Amino acid sequence: MGDKMLIILTTGTEDRGNRATLAFSMGVAAQISGVETTIYMTMGGTVWSHGQAINKVHIDGFDSLATYIDQFVDLGGQMLVCSPCYDFYCSIAQAPLREGAELSGLTTVVDLALSGSVVTL
Repeated sequence: MGDKMLIILTTGTEDRGNRATLAFSMGVAAQISGVETTIYMTMGGTVWSHGQAINKVHIDGFDSLATYIDQFVDLGGQMLVCSPCYDFYCSIAQAPLREGAELSGLTTVVDLALSGSVVTL
């Protein structure tokens, strides 16, 4: 098994948080397994980088999305947010990034993708 994983989250609220829940629960499992994990939120997925949408998501059979995000950050997972996408998709909300998230460009994503496994949701 590789020691690094990049999860690219492109889906926003249109699936009621299903893919976001999967991304962060997978990130938690990977971190617990010793896999250094980064979740890169881009396009509609940038909505999960601030707290407003997160608090409403709880998929049957899973913990809440907020719980997974908190666990992911507590376990040392890295949350990156596409800078231009955040400006475009989240400009109306004018919400600050949630704790543990940081803006990033595509060169960082390319470097991460070349150094480990990549999953896109």
